[in-house]
Amino acid sequence: MGRTTGMAAAMALALLLAWPDGVFAADKKVGNDKGSAVLAGDVIRWLLPWRVGLTLRYAAEDYDDERDGDSRERTRVTGIETVSIREARDDGYLQAWSFADTRFEVLEGEPAAADVMQGFMESLADLELQVELDGAGNYAGIRNLAGISARMRPAMERAISASVESGLAAMDAGQEATTDPAALQAARAAADEAMAGMLDRLVSPDVLGPLLSEDAVRYNDFVGAELEDGVEYAVDVDLENPLSGGSLPARVTFGVHLRESDPDDVFLEWTTRVDPEAAAAAARNFAGMLLESMPEEAAAQLPAQMPAELSIIESGFVLFRRSTGVVEMLEATRTVRAGGELKVERRRMRLLDGDHAHEWAGDGPPTPAEAPADAA
Repeated sequence: MGRTTGMAAAMALALLLAWPDGVFAADKKVGNDKGSAVLAGDVIRWLLPWRVGLTLRYAAEDYDDERDGDSRERTRVTGIETVSIREARDDGYLQAWSFADTRFEVLEGEPAAADVMQGFMESLADLELQVELDGAGNYAGIRNLAGISARMRPAMERAISASVESGLAAMDAGQEATTDPAALQAARAAADEAMAGMLDRLVSPDVLGPLLSEDAVRYNDFVGAELEDGVEYAVDVDLENPLSGGSLPARVTFGVHLRESDPDDVFLEWTTRVDPEAAAAAARNFAGMLLESMPEEAAAQLPAQMPAELSIIESGFVLFRRSTGVVEMLEATRTVRAGGELKVERRRMRLLDGDHAHEWAGDGPPTPAEAPADAA
């Protein structure tokens, strides 16, 4: 339980840190403030594309690849995501995200998770994310967060309960001759108690908001930036940690460059690196929160099983049209290393129905970032 909970805590933490709300909206002036007299090269400005009625459809994919020694699990979620502008005001915009044809696949590993996850996604198929943008077109918040939270809690509870029950049933079947039924019942009761506390935390606005807004922040938060072609910028930031409080130091590097074959295509690329010791401490704190209602002996095992350092690196790009500001592709790969475990997540979107198509670079598993020692 301790090892699994540790990696779960690490991944939950990573979900909230890789692209922090407002970091680029606040710091994109690293290019703007220099002014055209100082910027010697081609200055690229990301135009604001939004007008009421604009609707963009994207093919979307989330690919997860998790390895622990000889064990490996690979899953993929695909679907169609639609981004549309419902309101345009002097002080901002309302951007609606909707989802269709969502499919969960287990590519390698335990297939039982497929039914649970597919059922969870289908129960929320009509969910719409109403994203508030400020007057500059950058992410400002989620208008319908309270309603989404009310919808998600029972759906998450059913999914987690099914997963827990499946795991306990497997333990029961595998140890039928030696496992005390009373011990199994106690394990179920402890799992139910821990799940209730975890769900309350996960659906609270300060946690659910960052989890749900991750794509919208990536998609919107550098609109309006003015950066010099081919120049790498860097900013040191303190990232909020809604899961267990406090903040974490990180360094973000980013820049833009034009595609040689089409100067109307602009790539904005970034890499976020979180301080590994601070990340490990935050993951330990959150794992402790998850286990605080578990038996004392289980919680006592956690510190020895959590790594002293936790590597979280995310790299990605947004491809947008210089003439319109419309996002044509978005891809982000997050690599998390915790002890001997490795998890790589790739998130990507590709515009459909555009006047010229872009294709993803293959359908294979994502490539992990170099380990910090290798990258030095």
